[in-house]
Amino acid sequence: MERGDGEWLGQEPGFHWRNRGKGQRGVVPLSAAPKSRSTPLNGSFRGEDYRTLGALVMAMLSMATGVGFIIPLLPVYAETLGATGAWIGLIFAANPFVRGMMMMTFGSLADYRSKKMLMSIGLVGYIFISLGFVLASQPYHLLLLRTMQGVFSAMVSPIARAYAGDISPPSREGEVMGKINFGFFCGFATGPIIGGLFADVFGFHAPFYAMAVLSATAFVCIRLFVPEQPSRMRPKEMAPPSVIMRSVELLRVEVIRGVMALRGLVEVGRGALTALLPLFAYLTLGLSSSEVGIMIALRALISALMQRPFGRLADRYNRKWLALLGFSLAPVGFVLLPLSQNVVHLVLVSVLLGMSNGISVPATFAIAVDQGRRLGMGRVMGLEAMVQSFFLALGSTLGGAALDFVGMTRVFQGAAGVCLLGIALSLWWLRAYRPIAQVPANLN
Repeated sequence: MERGDGEWLGQEPGFHWRNRGKGQRGVVPLSAAPKSRSTPLNGSFRGEDYRTLGALVMAMLSMATGVGFIIPLLPVYAETLGATGAWIGLIFAANPFVRGMMMMTFGSLADYRSKKMLMSIGLVGYIFISLGFVLASQPYHLLLLRTMQGVFSAMVSPIARAYAGDISPPSREGEVMGKINFGFFCGFATGPIIGGLFADVFGFHAPFYAMAVLSATAFVCIRLFVPEQPSRMRPKEMAPPSVIMRSVELLRVEVIRGVMALRGLVEVGRGALTALLPLFAYLTLGLSSSEVGIMIALRALISALMQRPFGRLADRYNRKWLALLGFSLAPVGFVLLPLSQNVVHLVLVSVLLGMSNGISVPATFAIAVDQGRRLGMGRVMGLEAMVQSFFLALGSTLGGAALDFVGMTRVFQGAAGVCLLGIALSLWWLRAYRPIAQVPANLN
Protein backbone atom coordinates (compact mmCIF):
# COMPACT_ATOMS: atom_id res chain seq x y z
CA MET A 1 0.00 0.00 0.00
CA GLU A 2 1.36 3.41 -0.92
CA ARG A 3 0.39 6.75 0.50
CA GLY A 4 2.74 8.96 -1.49
CA ASP A 5 6.44 8.72 -2.03
CA GLY A 6 8.66 8.71 1.01
CA GLU A 7 6.07 8.46 3.77
CA TRP A 8 6.35 6.17 6.75
CA LEU A 9 3.11 4.27 7.16
CA GLY A 10 2.88 3.85 10.93
CA GLN A 11 1.76 0.33 11.84
CA GLU A 12 1.69 -0.92 8.24
CA PRO A 13 4.21 -3.62 7.31
CA GLY A 14 6.77 -1.46 5.51
CA PHE A 15 7.80 1.82 4.01
CA HIS A 16 6.94 1.96 0.30
CA TRP A 17 9.23 4.07 -1.80
CA ARG A 18 9.98 4.70 -5.42
CA ASN A 19 12.47 6.90 -7.21
CA ARG A 20 10.50 8.70 -9.91
CA GLY A 21 13.62 9.75 -11.83
CA LYS A 22 15.14 6.25 -12.12
CA GLY A 23 12.00 4.17 -12.01
CA GLN A 24 13.24 2.31 -8.94
CA ARG A 25 10.74 0.94 -6.51
CA GLY A 26 10.94 -1.04 -3.31
CA VAL A 27 9.83 -1.63 0.25
CA VAL A 28 12.08 -0.94 3.22
CA PRO A 29 11.25 -3.23 6.16
CA LEU A 30 9.64 -1.63 9.16
CA SER A 31 12.80 -2.21 11.19
CA ALA A 32 14.56 0.38 9.01
CA ALA A 33 11.98 3.07 9.62
CA PRO A 34 13.11 6.13 11.59
CA LYS A 35 10.90 5.38 14.54
CA SER A 36 11.49 5.84 18.24
CA ARG A 37 13.22 3.26 20.36
CA SER A 38 10.48 1.17 21.94
CA THR A 39 8.36 4.11 22.99
CA PRO A 40 6.03 2.89 25.75
CA LEU A 41 2.43 2.55 24.61
CA ASN A 42 0.80 2.83 28.03
CA GLY A 43 1.31 6.59 28.40
CA SER A 44 4.04 6.24 31.04
CA PHE A 45 7.77 7.01 31.14
CA ARG A 46 10.50 4.61 32.05
CA GLY A 47 13.09 5.75 34.58
CA GLU A 48 15.80 6.21 31.95
CA ASP A 49 13.46 8.39 29.89
CA TYR A 50 13.03 10.84 32.78
CA ARG A 51 16.81 11.09 33.04
CA THR A 52 17.16 11.54 29.28
CA LEU A 53 14.45 14.21 29.16
CA GLY A 54 16.07 16.08 32.04
CA ALA A 55 19.41 16.06 30.21
CA LEU A 56 17.78 17.37 27.02
CA VAL A 57 16.04 20.17 28.95
CA MET A 58 19.33 21.13 30.62
CA ALA A 59 21.09 21.10 27.25
CA MET A 60 18.45 23.37 25.69
CA LEU A 61 18.53 25.68 28.74
CA SER A 62 22.34 25.93 28.72
CA MET A 63 22.55 26.55 24.98
CA ALA A 64 19.72 29.14 24.87
CA THR A 65 21.10 30.98 27.92
CA GLY A 66 24.55 31.12 26.37
CA VAL A 67 23.23 32.49 23.09
CA GLY A 68 21.11 35.00 25.01
CA PHE A 69 24.26 36.22 26.77
CA ILE A 70 25.76 37.69 23.61
CA ILE A 71 22.71 38.93 21.64
CA PRO A 72 22.52 42.39 23.33
CA LEU A 73 26.31 42.81 23.06
CA LEU A 74 26.86 41.94 19.40
CA PRO A 75 25.84 45.32 17.86
CA VAL A 76 28.14 47.20 20.22
CA TYR A 77 30.94 44.67 19.74
CA ALA A 78 30.61 44.88 15.94
CA GLU A 79 30.71 48.67 16.07
CA THR A 80 33.92 48.64 18.12
CA LEU A 81 35.48 46.49 15.38
CA GLY A 82 34.54 49.09 12.75
CA ALA A 83 31.32 47.56 11.43
CA THR A 84 28.88 49.80 9.56
CA GLY A 85 25.10 49.44 9.77
CA ALA A 86 25.13 47.16 6.72
CA TRP A 87 27.74 44.90 8.35
CA ILE A 88 25.70 44.71 11.55
CA GLY A 89 22.62 43.73 9.55
CA LEU A 90 24.56 40.99 7.76
CA ILE A 91 26.03 39.72 11.02
CA PHE A 92 22.57 39.34 12.55
CA ALA A 93 20.91 37.93 9.41
CA ALA A 94 23.63 35.31 8.76
CA ASN A 95 22.70 33.12 11.72
CA PRO A 96 18.96 32.58 11.08
CA PHE A 97 19.37 32.19 7.30
CA VAL A 98 22.15 29.61 7.55
CA ARG A 99 20.39 27.85 10.43
CA GLY A 100 17.20 27.66 8.38
CA MET A 101 19.02 26.20 5.37
CA MET A 102 20.77 23.51 7.43
CA MET A 103 17.98 22.43 9.77
CA MET A 104 16.15 20.32 7.19
CA THR A 105 19.36 18.53 6.26
CA PHE A 106 20.44 17.74 9.81
CA GLY A 107 16.86 16.92 10.84
CA SER A 108 16.65 14.35 8.05
CA LEU A 109 20.07 12.92 8.93
CA ALA A 110 18.93 12.52 12.54
CA ASP A 111 16.41 9.89 11.43
CA TYR A 112 19.21 7.68 10.08
CA ARG A 113 22.30 8.76 12.03
CA SER A 114 22.98 9.04 15.74
CA LYS A 115 21.10 11.96 17.28
CA LYS A 116 23.53 11.94 20.20
CA MET A 117 26.52 12.24 17.88
CA LEU A 118 25.00 15.15 15.91
CA MET A 119 24.08 17.07 19.08
CA SER A 120 27.55 16.48 20.53
CA ILE A 121 29.27 17.82 17.38
CA GLY A 122 27.03 20.89 17.43
CA LEU A 123 27.79 21.67 21.08
CA VAL A 124 31.54 21.24 20.61
CA GLY A 125 31.26 23.65 17.70
CA TYR A 126 29.46 26.11 19.98
CA ILE A 127 32.38 25.99 22.44
CA PHE A 128 34.91 26.94 19.75
CA ILE A 129 32.61 29.60 18.26
CA SER A 130 32.25 31.19 21.73
CA LEU A 131 36.01 31.46 22.09
CA GLY A 132 36.30 32.68 18.50
CA PHE A 133 34.20 35.76 19.35
CA VAL A 134 36.85 36.77 21.88
CA LEU A 135 39.60 36.56 19.24
CA ALA A 136 37.67 38.44 16.50
CA SER A 137 39.35 41.61 15.24
CA GLN A 138 37.42 42.44 12.04
CA PRO A 139 33.69 42.64 11.16
CA TYR A 140 34.04 39.78 8.68
CA HIS A 141 35.30 37.59 11.55
CA LEU A 142 31.97 38.13 13.32
CA LEU A 143 30.09 37.37 10.09
CA LEU A 144 31.97 34.09 9.68
CA LEU A 145 31.44 33.16 13.33
CA ARG A 146 27.70 33.89 13.17
CA THR A 147 27.46 31.81 9.99
CA MET A 148 29.15 28.83 11.63
CA GLN A 149 27.04 29.36 14.74
CA GLY A 150 23.96 28.91 12.55
CA VAL A 151 25.32 25.60 11.24
CA PHE A 152 26.05 24.23 14.72
CA SER A 153 22.71 25.50 16.05
CA ALA A 154 20.93 23.42 13.39
CA MET A 155 22.63 20.34 14.87
CA VAL A 156 21.29 20.89 18.40
CA SER A 157 17.82 22.35 18.94
CA PRO A 158 15.70 20.50 16.29
CA ILE A 159 17.49 17.21 17.02
CA ALA A 160 16.97 17.58 20.77
CA ARG A 161 13.27 18.11 20.09
CA ALA A 162 13.21 15.10 17.76
CA TYR A 163 14.84 12.93 20.46
CA ALA A 164 12.28 14.16 23.01
CA GLY A 165 9.51 13.35 20.54
CA ASP A 166 10.94 9.85 20.12
CA ILE A 167 10.71 9.07 23.85
CA SER A 168 7.34 10.77 24.48
CA PRO A 169 4.54 8.26 25.14
CA PRO A 170 1.36 8.59 23.08
CA SER A 171 -1.07 11.16 24.50
CA ARG A 172 1.76 12.91 26.42
CA GLU A 173 3.43 14.68 23.52
CA GLY A 174 2.31 18.12 24.72
CA GLU A 175 3.71 17.59 28.21
CA VAL A 176 7.10 16.44 26.91
CA MET A 177 7.47 19.22 24.34
CA GLY A 178 6.32 21.75 26.93
CA LYS A 179 9.23 20.73 29.17
CA ILE A 180 11.74 20.97 26.30
CA ASN A 181 10.46 24.40 25.27
CA PHE A 182 10.48 25.54 28.91
CA GLY A 183 14.27 25.18 28.90
CA PHE A 184 14.54 26.97 25.56
CA PHE A 185 12.39 30.00 26.50
CA CYS A 186 13.86 30.23 30.00
CA GLY A 187 17.32 30.50 28.51
CA PHE A 188 16.35 33.28 26.14
CA ALA A 189 14.49 35.12 28.92
CA THR A 190 17.37 35.13 31.39
CA GLY A 191 20.35 35.15 29.02
CA PRO A 192 20.28 38.83 27.93
CA ILE A 193 19.91 40.08 31.53
CA ILE A 194 22.67 37.86 32.93
CA GLY A 195 24.92 38.57 29.95
CA GLY A 196 24.58 42.32 30.48
CA LEU A 197 25.46 41.94 34.16
CA PHE A 198 28.50 39.78 33.32
CA ALA A 199 29.73 42.41 30.85
CA ASP A 200 29.31 45.21 33.40
CA VAL A 201 30.97 43.36 36.29
CA PHE A 202 33.63 41.14 34.69
CA GLY A 203 34.36 42.86 31.38
CA PHE A 204 33.08 42.80 27.82
CA HIS A 205 34.50 39.36 26.93
CA ALA A 206 33.03 37.62 30.00
CA PRO A 207 29.69 36.66 28.37
CA PHE A 208 31.53 34.91 25.52
CA TYR A 209 33.54 32.81 27.99
CA ALA A 210 30.32 32.11 29.89
CA MET A 211 28.67 30.91 26.67
CA ALA A 212 31.57 28.49 26.15
CA VAL A 213 31.15 27.14 29.71
CA LEU A 214 27.40 26.66 29.27
CA SER A 215 27.90 24.93 25.92
CA ALA A 216 30.38 22.59 27.61
CA THR A 217 27.81 21.92 30.34
CA ALA A 218 25.21 21.01 27.72
CA PHE A 219 27.77 18.72 26.01
CA VAL A 220 28.45 16.87 29.28
CA CYS A 221 24.70 16.43 29.89
CA ILE A 222 24.24 14.90 26.43
CA ARG A 223 27.26 12.60 26.67
CA LEU A 224 26.51 11.30 30.17
CA PHE A 225 22.73 11.07 30.36
CA VAL A 226 21.39 10.68 26.80
CA PRO A 227 21.62 7.07 25.58
CA GLU A 228 22.69 6.24 22.06
CA GLN A 229 19.92 5.47 19.61
CA PRO A 230 20.58 2.85 16.94
CA SER A 231 21.28 4.15 13.45
CA ARG A 232 18.39 3.61 11.02
CA MET A 233 20.15 3.86 7.66
CA ARG A 234 18.35 2.71 4.54
CA PRO A 235 20.12 0.26 2.28
CA LYS A 236 22.37 2.11 -0.16
CA GLU A 237 20.34 1.16 -3.21
CA MET A 238 17.17 2.49 -1.55
CA ALA A 239 18.64 5.89 -0.65
CA PRO A 240 16.36 8.80 -1.59
CA PRO A 241 17.57 11.40 -4.16
CA SER A 242 18.41 13.94 -1.43
CA VAL A 243 17.50 14.60 2.17
CA ILE A 244 16.25 18.06 1.23
CA MET A 245 13.89 16.66 -1.41
CA ARG A 246 12.57 14.11 1.07
CA SER A 247 11.92 16.85 3.62
CA VAL A 248 10.14 19.09 1.13
CA GLU A 249 7.87 16.16 0.31
CA LEU A 250 6.51 16.42 3.85
CA LEU A 251 4.51 19.42 2.67
CA ARG A 252 2.34 17.03 0.66
CA VAL A 253 0.74 16.04 3.98
CA GLU A 254 -2.13 18.41 4.82
CA VAL A 255 -1.51 18.40 8.57
CA ILE A 256 2.14 19.33 8.01
CA ARG A 257 1.08 22.16 5.68
CA GLY A 258 -1.31 23.42 8.33
CA VAL A 259 1.31 23.44 11.08
CA MET A 260 3.92 25.11 8.87
CA ALA A 261 1.51 27.78 7.64
CA LEU A 262 0.58 28.58 11.22
CA ARG A 263 4.17 28.71 12.44
CA GLY A 264 5.60 30.45 9.40
CA LEU A 265 3.13 33.26 8.84
CA VAL A 266 2.87 34.11 12.54
CA GLU A 267 6.68 34.22 12.68
CA VAL A 268 6.61 36.95 10.00
CA GLY A 269 4.82 39.16 12.53
CA ARG A 270 7.17 38.16 15.31
CA GLY A 271 10.15 38.97 13.09
CA ALA A 272 8.82 42.49 12.56
CA LEU A 273 8.26 42.74 16.32
CA THR A 274 11.85 41.67 17.05
CA ALA A 275 13.26 44.30 14.70
CA LEU A 276 10.97 47.23 15.58
CA LEU A 277 10.01 46.84 19.25
CA PRO A 278 13.32 48.32 20.55
CA LEU A 279 12.99 51.22 18.10
CA PHE A 280 9.39 51.92 19.13
CA ALA A 281 10.17 51.70 22.84
CA TYR A 282 13.22 53.96 22.55
CA LEU A 283 11.89 56.64 20.18
CA THR A 284 8.22 56.77 21.16
CA LEU A 285 8.18 55.89 24.85
CA GLY A 286 11.72 56.99 25.75
CA LEU A 287 12.74 53.72 27.39
CA SER A 288 16.38 52.91 28.04
CA SER A 289 18.23 49.95 26.54
CA SER A 290 18.02 48.01 29.81
CA GLU A 291 14.25 48.61 30.02
CA VAL A 292 13.84 47.37 26.46
CA GLY A 293 15.81 44.26 27.40
CA ILE A 294 13.50 43.67 30.35
CA MET A 295 10.47 43.91 28.02
CA ILE A 296 11.95 41.29 25.72
CA ALA A 297 12.87 39.06 28.68
CA LEU A 298 9.35 39.46 30.14
CA ARG A 299 7.74 38.12 26.96
CA ALA A 300 10.08 35.13 26.88
CA LEU A 301 9.61 34.46 30.61
CA ILE A 302 5.81 34.43 30.31
CA SER A 303 6.16 31.97 27.41
CA ALA A 304 8.51 29.76 29.44
CA LEU A 305 6.26 29.59 32.51
CA MET A 306 3.25 28.58 30.39
CA GLN A 307 4.97 25.77 28.47
CA ARG A 308 4.50 22.96 31.00
CA PRO A 309 0.87 23.57 32.10
CA PHE A 310 -0.34 24.18 28.54
CA GLY A 311 1.65 21.18 27.35
CA ARG A 312 -0.47 19.06 29.70
CA LEU A 313 -3.63 20.76 28.46
CA ALA A 314 -2.62 19.91 24.89
CA ASP A 315 -2.66 16.23 25.89
CA ARG A 316 -6.13 16.45 27.45
CA TYR A 317 -7.97 18.71 25.04
CA ASN A 318 -8.01 19.30 21.29
CA ARG A 319 -4.49 20.57 20.57
CA LYS A 320 -5.53 22.00 17.20
CA TRP A 321 -7.87 24.50 18.85
CA LEU A 322 -5.33 25.32 21.56
CA ALA A 323 -2.74 26.13 18.88
CA LEU A 324 -5.20 28.31 16.97
CA LEU A 325 -6.33 30.05 20.17
CA GLY A 326 -2.76 30.90 21.15
CA PHE A 327 -1.76 32.14 17.72
CA SER A 328 -4.93 34.25 17.44
CA LEU A 329 -3.67 36.40 20.33
CA ALA A 330 -0.62 37.45 18.28
CA PRO A 331 -2.41 39.70 15.75
CA VAL A 332 -4.29 41.36 18.62
CA GLY A 333 -0.96 42.19 20.27
CA PHE A 334 0.52 43.48 17.00
CA VAL A 335 -2.41 45.87 16.46
CA LEU A 336 -2.30 47.14 20.05
CA LEU A 337 1.47 47.63 20.27
CA PRO A 338 1.79 50.90 18.24
CA LEU A 339 -1.19 52.29 20.20
CA SER A 340 0.72 51.99 23.50
CA GLN A 341 1.03 55.35 25.25
CA ASN A 342 3.21 54.40 28.23
CA VAL A 343 5.30 51.63 29.70
CA VAL A 344 2.29 49.99 31.39
CA HIS A 345 0.57 49.54 28.02
CA LEU A 346 3.76 48.04 26.59
CA VAL A 347 4.05 45.62 29.51
CA LEU A 348 0.46 44.45 28.92
CA VAL A 349 1.15 43.92 25.21
CA SER A 350 4.33 42.00 26.05
CA VAL A 351 2.36 39.76 28.44
CA LEU A 352 -0.29 39.16 25.75
CA LEU A 353 2.34 38.17 23.18
CA GLY A 354 4.05 35.95 25.75
CA MET A 355 0.72 34.22 26.41
CA SER A 356 0.31 33.69 22.66
CA ASN A 357 3.56 31.70 22.59
CA GLY A 358 2.81 29.96 25.87
CA ILE A 359 -0.54 28.59 24.69
CA SER A 360 0.29 27.79 21.07
CA VAL A 361 3.83 26.39 21.03
CA PRO A 362 3.28 23.22 23.15
CA ALA A 363 0.16 22.31 21.16
CA THR A 364 1.89 22.94 17.83
CA PHE A 365 4.89 20.80 18.74
CA ALA A 366 2.57 18.06 20.04
CA ILE A 367 0.93 17.92 16.59
CA ALA A 368 4.40 17.82 15.01
CA VAL A 369 5.47 14.91 17.27
CA ASP A 370 2.23 13.14 16.38
CA GLN A 371 3.09 13.33 12.69
CA GLY A 372 6.80 12.68 13.26
CA ARG A 373 6.08 9.17 14.54
CA ARG A 374 5.16 8.05 11.03
CA LEU A 375 6.93 10.60 8.83
CA GLY A 376 10.31 10.73 10.59
CA MET A 377 10.76 12.75 13.79
CA GLY A 378 13.97 14.45 12.71
CA ARG A 379 12.58 15.51 9.35
CA VAL A 380 9.44 17.00 10.83
CA MET A 381 11.32 18.88 13.56
CA GLY A 382 13.94 20.04 11.07
CA LEU A 383 11.29 21.36 8.68
CA GLU A 384 9.49 23.15 11.52
CA ALA A 385 12.71 24.79 12.69
CA MET A 386 13.64 25.78 9.13
CA VAL A 387 10.25 27.42 8.53
CA GLN A 388 10.48 29.26 11.85
CA SER A 389 13.97 30.60 11.10
CA PHE A 390 13.30 31.68 7.52
CA PHE A 391 10.01 33.44 8.22
CA LEU A 392 11.38 35.12 11.33
CA ALA A 393 14.26 36.55 9.28
CA LEU A 394 11.84 37.49 6.48
CA GLY A 395 9.59 39.37 8.91
CA SER A 396 12.54 41.31 10.34
CA THR A 397 13.76 42.25 6.87
CA LEU A 398 10.37 43.24 5.46
CA GLY A 399 9.35 45.09 8.63
CA GLY A 400 12.49 47.20 8.61
CA ALA A 401 12.24 47.90 4.88
CA ALA A 402 8.56 48.91 5.07
CA LEU A 403 9.04 51.20 8.07
CA ASP A 404 10.33 54.14 6.02
CA PHE A 405 7.43 53.90 3.55
CA VAL A 406 4.30 53.17 5.61
CA GLY A 407 5.22 53.89 9.24
CA MET A 408 5.23 51.81 12.43
CA THR A 409 1.45 51.45 12.78
CA ARG A 410 0.92 50.14 9.23
CA VAL A 411 3.80 47.68 9.57
CA PHE A 412 2.22 46.05 12.63
CA GLN A 413 -1.23 46.10 11.04
CA GLY A 414 0.25 44.30 8.04
CA ALA A 415 1.92 41.79 10.39
CA ALA A 416 -1.47 41.14 12.01
CA GLY A 417 -3.00 40.54 8.57
CA VAL A 418 -0.30 38.00 7.68
CA CYS A 419 -0.97 36.19 10.97
CA LEU A 420 -4.69 36.00 10.22
CA LEU A 421 -3.89 34.54 6.79
CA GLY A 422 -1.83 31.81 8.47
CA ILE A 423 -4.66 31.03 10.89
CA ALA A 424 -7.18 30.80 8.02
CA LEU A 425 -4.97 28.43 6.01
CA SER A 426 -4.37 26.26 9.08
CA LEU A 427 -8.08 26.05 9.82
CA TRP A 428 -8.55 24.50 6.38
CA TRP A 429 -5.55 22.16 6.35
CA LEU A 430 -6.07 20.96 9.94
CA ARG A 431 -9.82 20.48 9.55
CA ALA A 432 -9.62 16.67 9.74
CA TYR A 433 -6.74 16.40 12.22
CA ARG A 434 -6.99 13.88 15.04
CA PRO A 435 -4.07 12.77 17.25
CA ILE A 436 -2.70 9.45 16.00
CA ALA A 437 -3.09 7.95 19.47
CA GLN A 438 -6.85 8.53 19.18
CA VAL A 439 -7.22 6.92 15.73
CA PRO A 440 -8.35 3.26 15.77
CA ALA A 441 -5.41 0.94 15.09
CA ASN A 442 -7.20 -0.80 12.17
CA LEU A 443 -7.91 2.49 10.36
CA ASN A 444 -5.50 3.51 7.54
